[in-house]
This record gives sequence, structure tokens and C-alpha cells, in this order.
Amino acid sequence: MIWTRWCFFLMAFLYLTCCYSEEDKNEPIQKHQSQISEDLAQVLWNVMQTYDGKYSFKELIVNLWKLNEGKQESKPLDECFASLMEALETKATDQGIFNFQVADSYLQKLKAVSGIHELVKDKLYYKVITPGAGDVIKDLNNSSPLISFKEKTINEEILSENTSGIRLPFSEVIGGLRKGLEGIRVGEKREIFIHPDLAYGEFPKPEPYSLIVIEVTLISP
Repeated sequence: MIWTRWCFFLMAFLYLTCCYSEEDKNEPIQKHQSQISEDLAQVLWNVMQTYDGKYSFKELIVNLWKLNEGKQESKPLDECFASLMEALETKATDQGIFNFQVADSYLQKLKAVSGIHELVKDKLYYKVITPGAGDVIKDLNNSSPLISFKEKTINEEILSENTSGIRLPFSEVIGGLRKGLEGIRVGEKREIFIHPDLAYGEFPKPEPYSLIVIEVTLISP
């Protein structure tokens, strides 16, 4: 009985010794595999960042698993890129149509709100946040007034801002901002709601055909 127990311990010791020695033998290979795996993950992540918000992470992982298990056939790279570009273009078109509809709906509701002023029917509205008592801008097309501003989406996402003051040549700004400052006085702060037609149109800022909201204060005409 004692002999049997010692045989069991001896066999267990030899087994564990062999396992550890095998692991030690493979350690450099495993270390390289880990490094390659980490670097490959970084490469994939950088590529994925290019398409941030345009794909489902969960579905991407599922597809990687299917490819790894042979449950999905791999396609040539040129075919993948062509399909990817087509899908991105279609998504951008659909997103643009959706954003345009959102802008129209938003402004239709906004125009009925108390304190809202209409500058261009269905396209451009503003409300006064802080009244001003100074001079007005005399030439909306050729001025470079000193303003502070905050440009954002209807979801309050900040796109750009300057709170210390900047002179912007009106010939270089979007039409909605230029027209939106009509009648503004020094010291006045207003919030301007700009339809995509008077903003960035199909340019993706932040997405094609997005409604833009700009809070702006006139510091000097």
C-alpha cells in the first residue's frame, strides 16, 4: 500500500517536472507569440479607429471568430475594400438623408417657441440670450467683427469654440453665421440655429447635412 502511494507521488512529480520543463522550453516562443498578438491587436485597433462609429464591435469579433474557426470564407483584400467603400458611401448617404429630416423637423418645432426670431424661413432662427446696447455690424458681407462663439450640435456636442475673442472675416464663414448676426449689437449674445443648407451641407461636420447651433457674442463690430 505504501509502495503504491509512493509510486503515485513519483509519477505525479515526473509528470509535473516534464510539464514545467516543456513550458520553459516553449517560453521564448510563447513570449514572441504574445508580443505579436499584442502588436497585431494594436494594428487592428488603429485601423478600426478610422471607422469609429461606423461598425458594430460585437459583430466584428463574431466575424473574426468565424474566420478563425473556418466557419466563414475569407475574401480577397481588394474585394473587401471595394465592398467596404460601397457600404460606407451608402451609410453616409442614408445618414445624410436622416440628418436632413432631423434638421427640418427640429426647426419646424423651434419656430413655434416663444422668443425665437426667424431670419430665413425654415432655415435660420435665433434667440437672444443676453441683450446688447452697443453698435451693430454695418456690413455683414465685408466685416471682420470681434466675436466669441461656441459651435455645437443639437445634442450639445462642441465642434469648435473661442471664448476669448477672435476676428473672423465674414467672407470665410458659413452663410448661416453671417446672416445670423443680422442686427446684433455689441454685448449681445444670441444662439443661432442653422439649417444644413446654410451650414456645411454634405461636408461631414460632424456628419453630412447636420443642423448646427452657434452661441455667439459680439465684442466689437
